[in-house]
Amino acid sequence: MNTNKVKKVAEFSASWCAPCKAYAPTFKRVSEMEEFSEIEFVSTCIDDGEDHDLEIAKFDIKSVPTTILLDENNEPIYKLMGNIPEKDLVDLITKCLNR
Repeated sequence: MNTNKVKKVAEFSASWCAPCKAYAPTFKRVSEMEEFSEIEFVSTCIDDGEDHDLEIAKFDIKSVPTTILLDENNEPIYKLMGNIPEKDLVDLITKCLNR
């Protein structure tokens, strides 16, 4: 596992995915937390066509929602699949910030 600090949190979803729709408010709330103001949060809808094919391949996205914590080189630190509880996401980001 990469031991660098998290600089970006990327979330991959799809418009047809019910768990993605349920997870979206959680991701938004966490992205707006003051303690994570230095982290870039990005959401990518895989339905948007070929624009995201390279990212999907690079990060080996096989299911949605998938959330990836990335370092300053855009390399994965941690990859989570599914509708993650808010507390778990906050705890993981905090852990990766305090390395």
